[in-house]
Order: sequence, then C-alpha cells, then structure tokens
Amino acid sequence: MSIKKNSSKFDSNNYSFNQDSKLGIYHLANQGYYVKADNLPGHATTIEDCNSTLYHDWLSFTEQKVASMYAECDKVIIIGVSMGAVIALHLGTVFPLEGLIAASPVIEFKNEFHVRVLTRLFHRFKKSIPKNSTFQPDQLKVLNTKFYGYSHYPLSALNQFRKMVDKIKPTLPKIKSPVLLMHSKIDYTAIFKNHNLIKDLLTTKQLSTLVLNESSHNLFDTDSNEKKQIFSTVDNFVKVHFNV
Repeated sequence: MSIKKNSSKFDSNNYSFNQDSKLGIYHLANQGYYVKADNLPGHATTIEDCNSTLYHDWLSFTEQKVASMYAECDKVIIIGVSMGAVIALHLGTVFPLEGLIAASPVIEFKNEFHVRVLTRLFHRFKKSIPKNSTFQPDQLKVLNTKFYGYSHYPLSALNQFRKMVDKIKPTLPKIKSPVLLMHSKIDYTAIFKNHNLIKDLLTTKQLSTLVLNESSHNLFDTDSNEKKQIFSTVDNFVKVHFNV
C-alpha cells in the first residue's frame, strides 16, 4: 500500500496500518508490515504553525515515535524523503535500526548564501517566499509546477532546518545500521551534490545507493520510467534487512 500526498496541500491525516505485524516501517506504507506515517509538528496546518516550530520539536517527536514502534515491534526500518530523510539519518544515530532509507536528503542547500545568510538574518521580518520563485523557468518545466505542502517556504522553519542540518551532519559517521541512499541527478530542490556528500560521511559497512536520472525530488511520487525501479529497490532492501 502506498500513500500519495495531495500536490497542493499537506495530507493532514496520520496513518497506521497492520498493527498485528511485528515488523515496523516508519514513514512509508508497504504491504504486510505495521506502518506509521505521522505529520511532523507544525506540518499540515498553516505556515504560521510551521514557522513557530523548533527543530528540537521535530527530532523529539520522531524519536518518541520510533521508541513507541520498538515497544510494539521486533524490527524497525525508517524511510524518509527530503527533510524527512535528514531526520531518518538522525534517528539512525540514536537507534540501532534494522535499516534506514534516505531519499533526496539535504545537507547542502541549493543556494547556501540565501539560506545561511539572508534567511538567517531576515526570517523574522519576511515570513515566507513562494516556492516557485526559487527555481529557474526551465526547472519549473521539469517539475511541472508540482509542489508539496505549502505554496510558500516558511522562512523561520527553513532557518530551523538549517540549524538541524548543522546539528546532524557531524553525527552521520555514528550510523551503524544498513542504509539505502537514493537521489536523482535532476533534483532541483536537493541538489545531487548531497548524495556524494552524505555518502562520504557515512561509515556504515552496509551502504547501498540508487542514483536516478529521470525522477525529481519526491522519489516516492514519480511518474517517470524509474518508478518501478525505485519501489523494487525499496522492497528488496526491506526484505533483506527484515529477513523475510
């Protein structure tokens, strides 16, 4: 089973599937497993809510959710995309996960100066910017103007994301769990450079990668010819590390 988010707004529901299973996958639905997919604090409501949330809230929320999964399940794999992939990597430094899948993670922003200098200085005064203003016209054609969540980037939340990245990045060598790192070369939101940066920081002995050429940022909602490859790679990773 898979979940497709509405392209114009967040799906405000939280999901739980197959609670009788003793295997857990946090964040993405998959057939036959106990699955939870919950919105982060400040998500699926308003830009104002998102801007008032601290990155500590995101980390503590997900840590509590994973702990609760381990209270119910024998094994847990975490799957995240974009900022969720960064949080998944963080959780891999906290828990001895059976595996984690990080799709399109971001530790270096496509415009570092804007995020690290301008947003840092002015986010309290300018609360948001339209998402489409951060892309070139040719990039928007590739994206087909399909954005997820809010139509604008909440800038205080973006500043919190920057802080979170700076906290998590130095800890990545701590991850010992199996990792599947996935990224597209035509990702205009999380530039492909991130794939190699994170790969070089990881020291886990069980690192798998999937590099794509036709899909955009949200690898789990693609109509490209690579869709089957993406999901079969995820399925195989899960089966191997759940030993099923």
